[in-house]
Amino acid sequence: MILTIAKKEFAEMWRDGRFRWSALIVFLLLVLSLSFGWRSFSLAQEELRAAQEDSRRTWLEQGNRNPHSAAHFGVYAFKQKTPAALIDPGLDAYSGNSIWVEAHYQNPARNRPIEDSTSLQRFGELSAAGVILFLLPLLVVFLTFDSFAGERERGNLRETAASGIAMRTLAAGKLLGIGAVIFILLVPIGLLGLAAVAFSSGIGAVADEAARLAAMFVTYALYLFAFLGLGIAVSAWARSSKTALVVLIGFWVFSALLLPRIVNEISAVAYPVPTAQDFWAAVDKDTKEGIDGHDPQNKRTKELEERVLAQYGVTKKEDLPINFSGLSLQASEEHANRVYDKHYGELQERHRGQKMMVDLAGLLSPLIAARSASMGFAGTDVHHQQHFTGEVERYRRDLQKMLNEDLAFNSTAKTASTYAVGREFWEKTPDLDYQRPSFGWVAAQQWLSTLLLAAWVLAAFGAALSAAGRTRID
Repeated sequence: MILTIAKKEFAEMWRDGRFRWSALIVFLLLVLSLSFGWRSFSLAQEELRAAQEDSRRTWLEQGNRNPHSAAHFGVYAFKQKTPAALIDPGLDAYSGNSIWVEAHYQNPARNRPIEDSTSLQRFGELSAAGVILFLLPLLVVFLTFDSFAGERERGNLRETAASGIAMRTLAAGKLLGIGAVIFILLVPIGLLGLAAVAFSSGIGAVADEAARLAAMFVTYALYLFAFLGLGIAVSAWARSSKTALVVLIGFWVFSALLLPRIVNEISAVAYPVPTAQDFWAAVDKDTKEGIDGHDPQNKRTKELEERVLAQYGVTKKEDLPINFSGLSLQASEEHANRVYDKHYGELQERHRGQKMMVDLAGLLSPLIAARSASMGFAGTDVHHQQHFTGEVERYRRDLQKMLNEDLAFNSTAKTASTYAVGREFWEKTPDLDYQRPSFGWVAAQQWLSTLLLAAWVLAAFGAALSAAGRTRID
């Protein structure tokens, strides 16, 4: 009986001209958003690739110079966009795509595309994920708001009950039938996304991104199924189809537009982050005075000098067979690294606290959970940005150590003023080879959002069956 009802619902949906036109409009919007995403992705990749090549060429062609001078000369590290970013750009426009790598400073990411955008672009970026997360639920609402209430108003529920069909059976058939319509609607959307990724990054990118793209597809399906269950539950509960429509639209406004802004504001108050001025002032203070405030820079340098002189059995730095300046610079770097680990660690803990609060708000809004999972699997969320900055910092520390050790062990105090290296040495310094984290790493970051989405589906389907069992038939 459930399958018979499901087939009936499925056939009626496909014959409904309103559904076909709505689906066509949504599909055209997705085509438009993916074309915009492809254009933005292609331009960004081309610019980043050119900038990376230019930065490397500038580094190699800097000429002969002292290694520490080269450390201050610096080099850029760039974050390439992920292929799935053309579907969900996430935070890419706000998080920065390059970091200036230099001695003594752990610089934050810069070059945020949003800084160069127009006021209209700042209002919102049209993306495939945005269409799916914000507009497709409205289509599901219009498919379900009169699924029970409308049939009650037309007198169909009384006839259905008189034929011996239980209301829960009817609800199960509607869930299955309309769910099949939603799934079939998602299939061409998924294929369109795959085609966009393949067209922009090549067939190989589709294989590399297969697990992430599949996870994004499942995320969107769960999200829409949650609205399916809610729509049928509210329709079975409401006294009229108008009431059901108002309640469902109200829930969409609350969960998609109001709650995310409210939660962001609350999380910013609960986990405040320091201003840039306060952050760098604290870093500068700990760098000069020591993390505990009792280890000033001149004291650290003096203790290092005494240890090195004793190690080589001399009484003056000028008599050392190495260049003390190189060792001193590396010691200074290592102290600064501890300072940065402390302050950036505290900053990231606050960001993680904000993110956890937002993720927990997924208990009240399926959109929050779906958006978090979508950005995570696309590689455009805060976790991926922190992973990138962490890898760049490891690269920076290794590069500075290489430069300082070359200065320390290949020159002396007497030759320091004239010591220089050239292109042969610069070619030995590695370029950043950033590798995105594995799918397993991403899944571990997104377990809460995925769990909340699954819980929404189970709760919504349960509510639909429960409300159907208590619905009025007249």
